Amino acid sequence: MEFASSHIYVSYPDNANQIELPAFNKNHPIGTVRNNTTGEDPVPHLYAPITASSTEAEDKKPVEAPFYDPVEGGDPVYDNWTPEIAVIASKSVYDNTSGVSPNTEVHDQAVSNSAAPSITTTAEQVYDVAEGSGSYYEKRRTSNSQTVQHPTNPPPLPAPRRRIGSNTNGPPPPLPPRPRNLKHVPDYVEVIDSTPIKGFEHQALPTPCAHLQAPTLPDRTFLKQEKEELKGNTNVVLVNLGKLVNLQNVKPEKNVPTYCQSCSAAMSTFSKVQDLHATMWRCEFCNKNNVLDYRSNEARLGDDQIYIHVPNPVTVEDIDDKLVVFCVDISGSMSVTFEVNRGSNCKSLYMSRLQAMQEAVAQSLDYLFQTSPRTRVSLVTFNNEVTIYGDGLTSPQTLQDFELIDQNYLKTQGGQAALPHCILESRDALHHHIHQLQECGATALGPAALVSIAMASQKQGSKVIICTDGRANTILGNLEDIKNDKIYQSSKFFYNHLAEYAMTKGVIVSILTIEGTDCRLPELGQLADKTGGKVNITNPADLYTEFQLILEDDIIATNVTTTFIVDDGLYFKYEDDISSKNVKHVGNVVKDMEITFEFGIKESKLEEIQKKTELPFQLQIGFRFPDGRCAYRTITQVKPITNHSAIVKDHINLSVLQIHTAQISARLAMEGRMQDAQKEALAQKELIEEIVAKRNDLEQGAIYESWVQSMSPIYSALKNQTQDGVSAQPLYEALSTKRDRESVVKSFTDDIANVVYRLKNAKKKMLKKPKFMVAL
Repeated sequence: MEFASSHIYVSYPDNANQIELPAFNKNHPIGTVRNNTTGEDPVPHLYAPITASSTEAEDKKPVEAPFYDPVEGGDPVYDNWTPEIAVIASKSVYDNTSGVSPNTEVHDQAVSNSAAPSITTTAEQVYDVAEGSGSYYEKRRTSNSQTVQHPTNPPPLPAPRRRIGSNTNGPPPPLPPRPRNLKHVPDYVEVIDSTPIKGFEHQALPTPCAHLQAPTLPDRTFLKQEKEELKGNTNVVLVNLGKLVNLQNVKPEKNVPTYCQSCSAAMSTFSKVQDLHATMWRCEFCNKNNVLDYRSNEARLGDDQIYIHVPNPVTVEDIDDKLVVFCVDISGSMSVTFEVNRGSNCKSLYMSRLQAMQEAVAQSLDYLFQTSPRTRVSLVTFNNEVTIYGDGLTSPQTLQDFELIDQNYLKTQGGQAALPHCILESRDALHHHIHQLQECGATALGPAALVSIAMASQKQGSKVIICTDGRANTILGNLEDIKNDKIYQSSKFFYNHLAEYAMTKGVIVSILTIEGTDCRLPELGQLADKTGGKVNITNPADLYTEFQLILEDDIIATNVTTTFIVDDGLYFKYEDDISSKNVKHVGNVVKDMEITFEFGIKESKLEEIQKKTELPFQLQIGFRFPDGRCAYRTITQVKPITNHSAIVKDHINLSVLQIHTAQISARLAMEGRMQDAQKEALAQKELIEEIVAKRNDLEQGAIYESWVQSMSPIYSALKNQTQDGVSAQPLYEALSTKRDRESVVKSFTDDIANVVYRLKNAKKKMLKKPKFMVAL
């Protein structure tokens, strides 16, 4: 798993209570005032005079007074209780800097002349400062004959004060009354006379003044809360399934995995084991206690566990025994010719689309004959009929008329077809049938695709390559007239169901169409998108190159299912439900296949997330090898959290963010959710642009420009792309209904759908390839 940033970003809302500050922020000077309103200037140090107590004050309940500290952006942390001391004098005669009264006589006079002490009955800010840092109960220096009056029966001292900020059960205890023997000035402090020193008459030392205030604390910039939020969501993870399911030279575990009974998370090194009446382990995701399986070996648990449960049921020779089905169009439109580029000094040469297709298939047979002679190859053609040639060694079978309507019949005919011989035996027979093809008739693409996929389902990891130049126009899978909503819905459901069938059977379907044609790729492309195949629009002269790329892209694993489990306070964005567990049926996995996940924070769990320092993540992958073995892989990681956007920006993985933006925006676009697609693309574009400008890296800048051009269909080029008279709504309007979304998908041309499907299956290596950028 590869995260977009080293930290999980937690955004604090403006009205959310801040979490308890770290320990180094708790040691603030006693007597300082902490603001209770964010953004206000810090209140300077204030020093209250020492006043007399009264027995009447002892009967009064302590009042509540906020305790403050001038920390930047400081929100209220806790409230303190005032001691049982009555305030008599309303004006401080103490110097704010040293805490020494320059005129103690005035102070004592003010105390002795008070007729009756006033009792504090309302919430006031009461300040108490210990001058100096000496012993809190040292002898107090007295001045003149007048002294401070104290109650005859002073109240007992309260319990010792706890450390500031450590109280978790209610407010802190009240402050103790000031001892009578507390010194005005500690022994180690020397008060210098204000008389000028000889030779320095012009430099007189300042005299303490009562009106001066202590200087404010310096700005603690390292504790400052950043109010600037990230423009995009960086809580993204990328999973390279092509690498994770490739278990060559990997030693699997011998024991069995242990799963949580509540959330199905697997036990890992991050799980806490407890020895109670029975050995228990606590799940780090849902905090549920589970009984430890006796077959588990705690010492061998790791953050990456691999299990292979089923032994190899087939021989090594059968691993290379895969099946390829060429399903090609021979309708009347394949007779259209095009000019072949042979250079400036050569005469112009024209050939039909069918001739180009015949040449490409013949060359592909020769390629397989040399590189993979054990591969089985079958041929299926379609016009107004569907003809099954198989390996060419037997008589072809033709399906027509009402046979092309019954889906169950077509699936049975394909599944019961004889398994082709390897290309080593059938190449010559297939060459003969391919060069005998003639173009004519309609386009029964739907029935031909169903038969071909049913034939390929006999072998896990097989491939079906569909090559066509027009819309399907027979009853089953008709895409000719999308204005008829009933026909359109029926055909869309057919291709979607067919894609699900191919995925469960471990069949990869690829779609190739001819330039300048309209084949309704938004619907037909689902066959490739859900099975891990390719979708492309190509020149007829380049068909062989495209065939070769598809043949080289071997399946690594089939029946792949991913289960991503996160903390209970998180959820996966753009999914059907707000859940902390995401199960995705991927199907087939080829080399370098990558998928991404994006998650957000539940509002109801925000306070719980804020109290945590790190969050766990677990990916479980179940898959099947081409040789029939079943395997499971579990990867667990822990990531720290932060609310500082600067930390996240400094550790952003741009490639992960770019790939995710391409995939999720394209997926939302194909679902007709253009408003969400554009919002996601534009937000991430601003964030990525800011990071690229800050880093000033030429290579990343070039990749960014390539990525922006590739993403242009999402946020700019889709504005007025319509066809068949279907008017698309403006992309900035909310598309709340299913019909509105379908109207947007109907408006996509094949060029737009081709680019969107390419973005939906984006990979890291594609960002650096010019081929990734498709001009519209």
